[in-house]
Amino acid sequence: MVLNLRSKDDKFYQLFREGSETVVSGVRVLEAALDSYEKVVEKLEELTVIERMGDDIQQAIIERLNHTFITPFDREDIYTLARELDRILDHVHGTLEKMVLYKTGQPKEAAKVLVQILLRATQEIQKAIEHLTDLKNNYHQVLNLCEDIKFQENEGDHQYRKAVAALFESGENPIEVIKWKEVFEHLETALDHCEDVANLLKGVALKYA
Repeated sequence: MVLNLRSKDDKFYQLFREGSETVVSGVRVLEAALDSYEKVVEKLEELTVIERMGDDIQQAIIERLNHTFITPFDREDIYTLARELDRILDHVHGTLEKMVLYKTGQPKEAAKVLVQILLRATQEIQKAIEHLTDLKNNYHQVLNLCEDIKFQENEGDHQYRKAVAALFESGENPIEVIKWKEVFEHLETALDHCEDVANLLKGVALKYA
C-alpha cells in the first residue's frame, strides 16, 4: 500500500487561483491605461489596489504554509510560486508607476506590443494553475501551457531588444530614451518571472503527475 502524505486541502489551490486572477487583472488595467492614456493616473490608482491585493494573497499563502504540516506539493515550490506571481504583479505596477512619475506621455507602440505578450503569458499561467488540482488528468495540458508561456517570454525578449534598438536609433532626447528604456525593462522583467513560473509549474507537474 502506498501512503499518500499529500494534503487534500484545496485552500492553497484556491489562493493560487486568486493570485493568478489578480495578476491577469493587473495586466488588463495596464493594457487599458496604455489604450486610454488620458486616464493613466486613475488607472495607476486602480492598479495600486490590485497590487496590494496580490501582496495580501502572497501573505495569506505564506501564513498558511507556516501553519500547515502536510502541503499539496513541496513547501519550497509553494513559497516560490507565491513569490513569483507577486513579482510579476510588482513589475506590472512598476511599469505604469514609472510612466506616471517620469511623465513619459503617450505610450509607444512597442510598449503596447509587450503588454499584449505579457497578457497572453499571464493568461496561460492562470490556465495552468487551474489544472494543478488534478495533475494526473491534466499533466499534458500543464506541460503544453508551460511551453506556451516560455514561447511568449522568448517573443517578449525579441520585442524588447527591437524596442530598445529603435529607441537608440530614434534620435530622441537622451532623457526620453532613458525613461522608455526603464519602462521596457519592467515589462521584460515581468515576462522573465512568467518564465520562472512556467519552469516551476513544469517541475511540479513532473514530480506529482
